[in-house]
Amino acid sequence: MKKNLLVFLLASALCFAQNSLMVSPQTGTMITSGTISNFKLISDGSSAALVATHNASGKVFIVDINDSNPADKAANTIATTSTNVKTRISAALGQTVTSIKNIEVNPITNAVYVMALVNATPYFLKLTNAGNTITALDFNTMPYCTLNFTNANCTFQDIAWGGNRLFVSSNHNTLNGELGYISAPFTNNTTISKRSTTMFKSNWGNMYITSAPLEKLNYVKIGNTEYLCGLTTCAPGFSETVSSLTSNSGLFTVREAFNINFDEPVKTIAINNGSNAYLLDLHQNFPSGNNIYRIGKKYLDGTPFTNNTYNNNAVELRNFSGNPNTNLTEEEFKMFPGNFSSMAYYSNCELLTLSSDHQTLAKLSVCDAILSTAEQNQKDINFELSPNPASDLLHISYNENLYKNMEAEIYSFDGKLIKKQMINSQNKKISISDLHTGNYILKVFHKGVYLHSKSFIKK
Repeated sequence: MKKNLLVFLLASALCFAQNSLMVSPQTGTMITSGTISNFKLISDGSSAALVATHNASGKVFIVDINDSNPADKAANTIATTSTNVKTRISAALGQTVTSIKNIEVNPITNAVYVMALVNATPYFLKLTNAGNTITALDFNTMPYCTLNFTNANCTFQDIAWGGNRLFVSSNHNTLNGELGYISAPFTNNTTISKRSTTMFKSNWGNMYITSAPLEKLNYVKIGNTEYLCGLTTCAPGFSETVSSLTSNSGLFTVREAFNINFDEPVKTIAINNGSNAYLLDLHQNFPSGNNIYRIGKKYLDGTPFTNNTYNNNAVELRNFSGNPNTNLTEEEFKMFPGNFSSMAYYSNCELLTLSSDHQTLAKLSVCDAILSTAEQNQKDINFELSPNPASDLLHISYNENLYKNMEAEIYSFDGKLIKKQMINSQNKKISISDLHTGNYILKVFHKGVYLHSKSFIKK
C-alpha cells in the first residue's frame, strides 16, 4: 500500500457508535466466495450505512460505515470539482484501476464512496476532505447485518431506499425477475419479503414478460404517494406505487409508463426538490458514450395511466440517435451536455458526476428549467437559514416585500414531516432543540404553495 492510503481498520465493533439502521449486527468475515456486485448508501438522517449485494449467496449486507458526524460535511463538500480521481486511487491501491463502477454520496457528511475495479476485482474507498483524502474500506472489520433475499447465484440488479424501506431487484439464470422490500431498522439474518415481477416490454413484442427484470430502481414521493420508478433494457420505463407492491401478493405487474428507446440505463436517480420531481437517467447513447437525461414528473406520478399513454401507447422520450423527442418540452424531458461514467445524488437539485475517463468528480445542476413567474418569485425570495449547523434556534430570513406570512415545515432526509410552524416578520425563528442530531430539510410555503427549501444540520 502507498503511504497516502489511510487503511480503514477497526479492531472491534465497540469502536462504532450505535447505528439506528441496524439491530444486532455481527462482525467477522462478511463473504467467503465471490465478490460484491454493487452498493448503495442509505441514511435515516442520523445514521448512514452501506448496502452491498452478493450474487453468489443471494444475500444483501447492511454495513456500518461509522460515518454519521454532521460536523464533517463542510470539509468534505466538493466546491466544484475533484480531479485525477482514478489516477489517485490507483496510486493509493498500488494497482492500476481499470474503471470505477459506481459512486455514492453520504448525505450526512458528503463523503464520496467509490467502487473501483482492478480488472474484475472490486475495491471500496471513501473520499473525504473535498475528495483529496482516500480511505480504503475493509468490510471484514466492520459491523454488518445479513439479509436473506433469494437463492444463490442470482444477479442483483439495483437497490432503492425511501420511506424507511429498502427495495432490491434481481433475476436468476432463468431471467425471472424478483422485487423485494424490507423496513428499517434491519435485524441480522432477517428475510426480505419479495414478489416475482412481470414487465410490459413494447420492444419485446408488446407483452408482459416475467423474464424482464427491473434493471434500475428508485424511490420517489410525489405529494402523499410513494412510487417505485426506473428503467429496463432497451429501454421501457416504469413507475408503480409502493402500496401496490407491499399491500398485495403474487405476481407483481409492472406497466410501461414511458420509453427512452434503445440502449441500456447505467444508473438512475429520483429527486423531489419540493416544487417538482424528476428521474435522472444516465443512459448509454451508442456510440457517443453515456448521457444524462431528466424525465419529468408527468411520467412518474401516474399520469400515463389516466390518459392512456402507457404500455404499447407509452411515449418515446428520445429517438434512436439519443436526441430528445422534439414534441416534448424541457420540463417533460431534457438532455444534459457531457459524457459520464457514473453519478450520485448530491442535493435536491445537484448530482455529483464522474467523467467518462473516471478522473473528474463534478457537480451538475439538474433544476435549471426556464422559470415561470411563480418560480421567479421563488428565486427572488432570498431564503436563508442561520446558523447552520444549529443546536437550539434556526433563524429564517427572506424577502418580506414579496411574502408577509409563510409556513415552514421541517422534514427528515427520508421524507417524514417532523414539525411545522407559521413564520412572519415578528416570528422568524424555529426551535430545533427537540430534534435529534442529523440532517434535515426546511421547506417554506405561501398559502399552501411551495416556495423554496434548504437543508440544515442539527448539532
